[in-house]
Amino acid sequence: MAVSRAKRMQVVLTLAVRQEDESAKKLSQFRDQLAQEQRQLEELRDYAAQYLQAQGALRQGVLAHELINYSSFINRLNEACREQEAKVARFLAIQENLLQHWRSKHQKRISIQDLINRLEREDNLLLEKRLQKELDELTSQQLQRQSDAIP
Repeated sequence: MAVSRAKRMQVVLTLAVRQEDESAKKLSQFRDQLAQEQRQLEELRDYAAQYLQAQGALRQGVLAHELINYSSFINRLNEACREQEAKVARFLAIQENLLQHWRSKHQKRISIQDLINRLEREDNLLLEKRLQKELDELTSQQLQRQSDAIP
């Protein structure tokens, strides 16, 4: 007996499942990286806030060059925060692309699975029709033999 269409499509389904799994793995790994970058941004913001608070209390009796150094450091902290914010924004955009990629792989796998299910139903219908035809022929042959046997 020939291999059914549904069985032949299993290879395609296996490949689609593998691609979907790989895409999901990349997305998960990237989400972990994004979370790490977001934590780093929060740490930078917290450090800047703590530094501003600590330095605000020490403003009395500050020399000019200390104030210049303080201002320069605050500017570098703000720049680091802006850079990290831009990095997080880029990561969010990449994550969205990876999510769309996974969704397309997921939809492809579902479509292939639906096709296989439909092919299996069609194969089953054909088999049922073939069996019914054989039963009808056997019944017809038996009736013919019985009518031939009656004198």
